[in-house]
Amino acid sequence: MELCYTAVMNNSINISDLAPGPIRHPGLPGAFIDRVKAFKALLGDVDATSLEQTLDAFSRDANPTNELVIWERIANIVHLFISHNSVTDPAVRKEVIAVLLGASMGTNNSDTIKHLTRDQINHLVLTYRGLSNMSA
Repeated sequence: MELCYTAVMNNSINISDLAPGPIRHPGLPGAFIDRVKAFKALLGDVDATSLEQTLDAFSRDANPTNELVIWERIANIVHLFISHNSVTDPAVRKEVIAVLLGASMGTNNSDTIKHLTRDQINHLVLTYRGLSNMSA
Protein backbone atom coordinates (compact mmCIF):
# COMPACT_ATOMS: atom_id res chain seq x y z
CA MET A 1 0.00 0.00 0.00
CA GLU A 2 1.43 3.37 -0.97
CA LEU A 3 0.75 6.33 1.29
CA CYS A 4 -1.06 9.32 -0.16
CA TYR A 5 -2.01 12.74 1.09
CA THR A 6 -5.20 14.33 -0.14
CA ALA A 7 -4.58 17.78 -1.50
CA VAL A 8 -6.93 20.72 -1.02
CA MET A 9 -8.74 20.04 -4.30
CA ASN A 10 -9.20 16.30 -3.59
CA ASN A 11 -6.24 15.30 -5.72
CA SER A 12 -4.13 12.49 -4.30
CA ILE A 13 -0.39 12.91 -4.20
CA ASN A 14 1.90 9.92 -3.82
CA ILE A 15 4.54 10.50 -1.20
CA SER A 16 7.12 9.02 -3.55
CA ASP A 17 6.36 11.88 -5.97
CA LEU A 18 7.23 14.54 -3.41
CA ALA A 19 10.63 16.18 -3.44
CA PRO A 20 12.14 18.45 -0.80
CA GLY A 21 11.95 22.15 -1.52
CA PRO A 22 15.01 24.34 -1.76
CA ILE A 23 17.03 25.32 1.29
CA ARG A 24 15.82 28.80 2.16
CA HIS A 25 17.60 29.26 5.47
CA PRO A 26 21.11 27.78 5.46
CA GLY A 27 22.84 27.81 8.81
CA LEU A 28 19.98 28.10 11.29
CA PRO A 29 20.99 30.12 14.39
CA GLY A 30 22.26 28.29 17.47
CA ALA A 31 19.33 29.48 19.62
CA PHE A 32 16.90 28.11 17.02
CA ILE A 33 18.70 24.74 17.03
CA ASP A 34 18.57 24.67 20.84
CA ARG A 35 14.79 25.20 20.69
CA VAL A 36 14.48 22.34 18.20
CA LYS A 37 16.51 20.06 20.49
CA ALA A 38 14.26 21.03 23.42
CA PHE A 39 10.98 20.19 21.66
CA LYS A 40 12.42 16.95 20.30
CA ALA A 41 13.44 15.95 23.83
CA LEU A 42 9.86 16.51 24.99
CA LEU A 43 8.49 14.37 22.15
CA GLY A 44 10.91 11.55 22.85
CA ASP A 45 9.79 8.24 21.38
CA VAL A 46 6.83 9.68 19.47
CA ASP A 47 9.14 11.52 17.07
CA ALA A 48 11.27 9.16 15.00
CA THR A 49 12.74 11.94 12.87
CA SER A 50 16.43 12.59 13.51
CA LEU A 51 17.66 16.00 14.59
CA GLU A 52 19.44 16.37 11.26
CA GLN A 53 16.26 15.59 9.28
CA THR A 54 14.27 18.01 11.41
CA LEU A 55 16.79 20.81 10.97
CA ASP A 56 16.90 20.14 7.23
CA ALA A 57 13.11 20.46 7.07
CA PHE A 58 13.20 23.74 9.00
CA SER A 59 15.90 25.10 6.69
CA ARG A 60 13.54 24.50 3.75
CA ASP A 61 10.48 26.04 5.41
CA ALA A 62 9.30 29.45 4.19
CA ASN A 63 8.86 30.61 7.79
CA PRO A 64 10.77 28.29 10.12
CA THR A 65 10.11 30.38 13.23
CA ASN A 66 6.33 30.05 12.85
CA GLU A 67 6.70 26.32 12.27
CA LEU A 68 8.94 25.99 15.32
CA VAL A 69 6.32 27.70 17.49
CA ILE A 70 3.74 25.13 16.32
CA TRP A 71 6.07 22.22 17.13
CA GLU A 72 6.91 23.69 20.53
CA ARG A 73 3.19 23.99 21.29
CA ILE A 74 2.57 20.39 20.21
CA ALA A 75 5.54 19.11 22.24
CA ASN A 76 4.47 20.96 25.37
CA ILE A 77 0.90 19.67 25.15
CA VAL A 78 2.13 16.10 24.52
CA HIS A 79 4.41 16.37 27.54
CA LEU A 80 1.68 17.79 29.79
CA PHE A 81 -0.93 15.26 28.67
CA ILE A 82 1.43 12.32 29.16
CA SER A 83 2.51 13.64 32.57
CA HIS A 84 -1.03 14.28 33.80
CA ASN A 85 -2.34 10.94 32.52
CA SER A 86 0.68 8.75 33.38
CA VAL A 87 0.84 7.47 29.80
CA THR A 88 3.60 4.93 29.18
CA ASP A 89 2.18 2.96 26.24
CA PRO A 90 3.96 4.08 23.03
CA ALA A 91 0.78 3.49 20.99
CA VAL A 92 -1.15 5.97 23.14
CA ARG A 93 1.70 8.47 23.00
CA LYS A 94 1.71 8.28 19.20
CA GLU A 95 -2.03 8.83 19.10
CA VAL A 96 -1.68 11.93 21.28
CA ILE A 97 0.75 13.46 18.80
CA ALA A 98 -1.43 12.35 15.86
CA VAL A 99 -4.41 14.21 17.33
CA LEU A 100 -2.31 17.33 17.91
CA LEU A 101 -0.78 17.22 14.44
CA GLY A 102 -4.29 17.00 13.02
CA ALA A 103 -5.39 19.94 15.17
CA SER A 104 -2.40 21.98 13.96
CA MET A 105 -3.45 21.36 10.36
CA GLY A 106 -7.14 21.95 11.02
CA THR A 107 -8.09 18.35 10.31
CA ASN A 108 -9.83 15.68 12.34
CA ASN A 109 -8.27 12.25 11.94
CA SER A 110 -9.83 10.78 15.07
CA ASP A 111 -11.38 7.85 13.15
CA THR A 112 -8.02 6.05 13.35
CA ILE A 113 -7.54 6.72 17.08
CA LYS A 114 -8.06 3.53 19.10
CA HIS A 115 -6.54 4.20 22.54
CA LEU A 116 -7.85 7.66 23.45
CA THR A 117 -11.40 8.42 24.53
CA ARG A 118 -13.52 10.96 22.68
CA ASP A 119 -13.19 13.26 25.72
CA GLN A 120 -9.39 12.98 25.65
CA ILE A 121 -9.33 13.74 21.92
CA ASN A 122 -11.60 16.76 22.37
CA HIS A 123 -9.52 17.98 25.32
CA LEU A 124 -6.30 17.72 23.30
CA VAL A 125 -7.82 19.62 20.38
CA LEU A 126 -9.27 22.32 22.63
CA THR A 127 -5.96 22.64 24.47
CA TYR A 128 -4.10 23.03 21.17
CA ARG A 129 -6.55 25.75 20.14
CA GLY A 130 -6.03 27.51 23.48
CA LEU A 131 -9.60 26.92 24.63
CA SER A 132 -8.76 24.62 27.52
CA ASN A 133 -5.93 23.89 29.91
CA MET A 134 -4.30 20.59 30.80
CA SER A 135 -5.42 20.66 34.43
CA ALA A 136 -9.05 20.02 33.45
